[in-house]
Amino acid sequence: MKRLKDNITYILFGLLFIFIAGSCSDKDSEVAPVFNKVTPIKDLSTSLSSGSMGDWIAISGAHLNSVDSVMFNDVSVLPKDFYSEDSVLYLQVPVKIPKQVNDKLTLKSKGGDISYGFKVNIPDLQLTGMFCEYTQPGDTIKIYGKYLQLYEVNSSNSTVKFGDKETPVIKSTDTYITAKVPADAASNAQVSIHNSKYNVDAICSGRYRDNKWMIADYDGVGDNSSSFIVQDQHNKKQRPYPISGNFLRLLADATHPVDFGWLYITSNGFNYTDDMEQHPDKYVLKFELNMGYPIKGTKFYIYFYWNHAPNAIGNDCFTVQNYGTWQTISIPFEKILPVGASDASSAGSLNIRVESDENVDMSFDNFRLSEK
Repeated sequence: MKRLKDNITYILFGLLFIFIAGSCSDKDSEVAPVFNKVTPIKDLSTSLSSGSMGDWIAISGAHLNSVDSVMFNDVSVLPKDFYSEDSVLYLQVPVKIPKQVNDKLTLKSKGGDISYGFKVNIPDLQLTGMFCEYTQPGDTIKIYGKYLQLYEVNSSNSTVKFGDKETPVIKSTDTYITAKVPADAASNAQVSIHNSKYNVDAICSGRYRDNKWMIADYDGVGDNSSSFIVQDQHNKKQRPYPISGNFLRLLADATHPVDFGWLYITSNGFNYTDDMEQHPDKYVLKFELNMGYPIKGTKFYIYFYWNHAPNAIGNDCFTVQNYGTWQTISIPFEKILPVGASDASSAGSLNIRVESDENVDMSFDNFRLSEK
């Protein structure tokens, strides 16, 4: 009998302990958090008042175990996405655009909420360039960009404009979109995107079929007397198929090397402005390239008359993504005409040289200058 009473006593004490512990736990969860500061996760001594999406931060204070969620503007981060102790909370600034911006970080708990001024830097939607600026009307163009997924760009909420001609986005990834070029898209058209979900716009770097400062297009502009010029046969079976009329093609077999020598892209045919010659770092040389084979040992030069020794154009400017496909290449003009060259006189010319002992199949069109 005594043993039964002892057992009952132990059970009652146990239940009382659990009740007291539970009560304390409930009270702890209902205590409002105390905020101290926000810091980078790797430098707890440096306070932050702003951060970029994706940054890892630490929030220091007290009673942070009671936090149910953290709000950045109106975007919530739940406990499953952060780690908390009583005095510190670790989390990542959410990569999501808020509907309402108040530039505040809010700690929410059953015991109350506390807010702190914290600005989340929201990047702008960007279009950075076209895979081929001379994509033909009616064909599908690839346009590179940034933060496309952040702005949830898709075919239902985003359209591309070529000047005043509008066409829907076909496909979107985080790095590029595709769209059909309108049949009546004009040359030199500004390309832009409108995203209706967040009501934002972005203008693409470069222009569609830019011909403002055309150096040579092999259809009447520039030196068209070269034996390497291929005539547009208006035949869909022609390979490579012309991107916009006649083009320059350098073709050689490694077993029968051809010395291409110096070829005039244009001879005394282009009027370089004083600004182009004195400030080449403000411009880029662009052209369309169709590469038939990969090259390893070939040296490629573009030469600005005779004012300095030419430097080979490296892979940093000459990256080919798809063989047998036309794409736009951009080379900073200062790589061709160094800033401060002793004699920037051009005589209106631009020259090209390819030195190679391997298979070469390189087609070029629409050499032009554009502002950066």
